[in-house]
Amino acid sequence: MTANVTYLIILIIVLGFVLLWLIFGRKKSSGKPKSSLYTQALDHIIHRDYESAIKELKAIIKKDTNHIDAYIKLGNLLRETGQIKAAVKVHQGLLYRQDIDKTQKLEIMRNLVDDYIELDEKGIALSVALNVLDVDKRNMWALEKIWHLYRDLKKWAKASEFMEKILRYQKKSNSRILAIYKVQEGLEKYEAGNFHDARLIFRRAMKIDPGCEAPYFYMAESYVKDRRELDAVEWWVKFAEAAPEKAWLVFNPLQKVLFNIGNFGKIEDFYLNILKNRQNDVRTITALANYYERKGDLQKASNLVEDLIENNPNSTIAKIAYCKLLVFVKCEKEVGDGRNYSINQFDSVDHVRCSNCGHQVQDILWICPMCGAEDSFLNQL
Repeated sequence: MTANVTYLIILIIVLGFVLLWLIFGRKKSSGKPKSSLYTQALDHIIHRDYESAIKELKAIIKKDTNHIDAYIKLGNLLRETGQIKAAVKVHQGLLYRQDIDKTQKLEIMRNLVDDYIELDEKGIALSVALNVLDVDKRNMWALEKIWHLYRDLKKWAKASEFMEKILRYQKKSNSRILAIYKVQEGLEKYEAGNFHDARLIFRRAMKIDPGCEAPYFYMAESYVKDRRELDAVEWWVKFAEAAPEKAWLVFNPLQKVLFNIGNFGKIEDFYLNILKNRQNDVRTITALANYYERKGDLQKASNLVEDLIENNPNSTIAKIAYCKLLVFVKCEKEVGDGRNYSINQFDSVDHVRCSNCGHQVQDILWICPMCGAEDSFLNQL
């Protein structure tokens, strides 16, 4: 009995020591300094004191090489502070480790993609993003990144493929943007001088979205390049039917071609057809008045312009058209010859900016070559 009591006392003492170790010893060795440093590093990141955060993260890693999150954040801060090659080295090194889980691996790969984009190594960034899909085939971040990278690399067929995949997963549709991407694919042929093959692709774009005006515009342009002006006129008319609010973009080239082929009278029907659906369209009315003026029918021109200025008293285009007509009626020939310049400036694209990134262009575009935004130029004109 005494032996049992003694054994029990010894056991209680041992358990007591274990308990004391758990309470005090474990607290002491729980890595409090490391935890404190990491908290401080996060606080510095929040307050954008990146230099201090980098120093503390490096100190953590020096003490604990298994602190994966510290490595990841260090790489991110190196990229943020312009030390991009160092960021790549940190993130790339992590991928070779066997002690990272799936979530950490995906985060590392995402950051590596951003590293390579910052280095302007978009081809490598694309390869890494595609590897993300090997880990998670429906990773929406990777799918969108791949779509944008293919777009930036002007690989339009692949860009369309991934955009379609995203829309399918999201149970959405956007036939207009898909048609614009198909047009961009056709423009690769167009810019290489292969106008026939370009037109075949433009026709496919029309099938994707018959209401998208971009392929009609470039069909006309391709026929102009092939010196098939009558065919160009046909497609300019279709462009105006698809997007009457943008019809003014083709007024000048259409008038020029019809004048050159001796069929200038057809322009009246063109303008009147637009006005059936857009009765108060300032640009179209101005263009029609200009046609009547050149034809010598000053009364019709005058009636149109007077109604135009009455309905649009603040329109700069209407005011210029009115002044132009007054000059013509007064037969001030020398002044009249120069009057068309100002009004014609409103019927051409000149230094328009992307509404998304501010990039400036002089051409008619449906996709910004700088940021890749769709419909960011013409919808603001």
